Amino acid sequence: MNNKQALIELDRSLVKKGGLKQFVRLAWNQVEPSRQFLPGWHIDAVCEHLEAISKGQITRLVINLPPGCMKSLLACVFWPAWVWTFKPECKWIYASYSMALSQRDNLRMRRLLETDWYQSRWGNVFKPLKDNWGAIKFMNDYAGFRLCTSTDGTVTGEHADVQVCDDPIKPQDTRGGAIATKTVLNSCLEWWNETMSSRLVDFNKSARVIIMQRLHMQDLAGHVLKEGGYEHLCLPMEYEPKAFCSTSIGFKDPRILEGELLWPAKFSSETLVQLKKELGKRGSAAQLQQQPVPLSGAIFEKQYINFWQDKPDIKIMVSSWDCTFKETGTSYVVGQIWGVSHDDKYVLLDQIRNRMSFSETLSAIRKFASKYPYCAAHLIEEKANGSAIIDVLHTEIAGITAVLPLGGKESRAHAIESLWSNNQVILPDPQIHPWVNDFAQELLEFPSSIFDDQVDAMTQALSWLRERALKLKNFGRSMANTGDISCFL
Repeated sequence: MNNKQALIELDRSLVKKGGLKQFVRLAWNQVEPSRQFLPGWHIDAVCEHLEAISKGQITRLVINLPPGCMKSLLACVFWPAWVWTFKPECKWIYASYSMALSQRDNLRMRRLLETDWYQSRWGNVFKPLKDNWGAIKFMNDYAGFRLCTSTDGTVTGEHADVQVCDDPIKPQDTRGGAIATKTVLNSCLEWWNETMSSRLVDFNKSARVIIMQRLHMQDLAGHVLKEGGYEHLCLPMEYEPKAFCSTSIGFKDPRILEGELLWPAKFSSETLVQLKKELGKRGSAAQLQQQPVPLSGAIFEKQYINFWQDKPDIKIMVSSWDCTFKETGTSYVVGQIWGVSHDDKYVLLDQIRNRMSFSETLSAIRKFASKYPYCAAHLIEEKANGSAIIDVLHTEIAGITAVLPLGGKESRAHAIESLWSNNQVILPDPQIHPWVNDFAQELLEFPSSIFDDQVDAMTQALSWLRERALKLKNFGRSMANTGDISCFL
């Protein structure tokens, strides 16, 4: 046996013994000839979980990794090429938000299969079908194939042993308005549940894998994890004990110290400082830490959420309404009662939140006006559905006040954030009023939350109340100095 043949036999033996991890190390130069392979324990962890899929130990898996940590190379290039060394009949469907991105990894795998290195070691295991060896789909003589598509594409007539969705949405698609973001997230979810769920060879044994950075609380990973049934390998760039990861195959995040880095050989502390500046607070939390909002909150921080058990004495009270009828979308109608206490705290007293029609919204406002007769104003945004409400009720209920919002939702939230950070806002105790939990969660997730109606009603009320408080303060000063009351008018 010559040296070349000995090396071939050695590689076969090492891969047979070492599995996917060893295959990645040996095949690395075939895929990335100009880059040095940088080992990392997270690479081994991903390989172990992908191997568990191939062994049938797991059939549903979510992998959350920061960008640049080899998730696509491992799952979309090396893994299927390794599986075909012993199971060439395996059928794969890969998808991404972009057909170009999905096709890129199709071609990288195909080129690896075509290398002299791969062919000399496993070329006898299967043969390419020359009449079905393309860029979008290629097949071998065991009927194994790899097909790529996108999250807005179709796979009619094809069924896979393994479905892999790598980056189902792009970060930019979660930074638009609530309606645009909701449309993107819902479209992706419908594709995964309605199109891809029926594209399996064996509904009991075939596997589904989602690999992505967490970009939104309601992204595809967030949705399936909430529904349950998926193993979750989640590895943030910097270790957070509160988000410790362990899985059913015995894996545990080996890090101990808070802030310990995932892959210091590539992402040093100095590198992360610059990366965080570029991504910003929200981007860093989502893409680096796999938390769509920081654990402490985005605009509104968790440490500043305070609760009351005994209702404070109120000196002024308003209702605030965010109105979107159920005929016009999937949003909620929200009505809140806010007051200012004698010690100048902004107090949430009550809330109604439901999907309502026009007539149901009118009825809800009437009931709140009757329940809280001392409201100084009933604030209704003078846009879209609110204008119709105002037209009907302005002669019926005293204090109906049209509010024309200035700036976008985020700018309005930032404008009253200081009230929260100064501990001037208090909410009902959620143990007494359980609906407060949903309000607090939306508050922390905003502006990445799938719904923002409760926050909109809140910013509207607090802005109005603070403006009146400032006018009263200026009025007092003016009266003391000149007797002029014009600043209050």
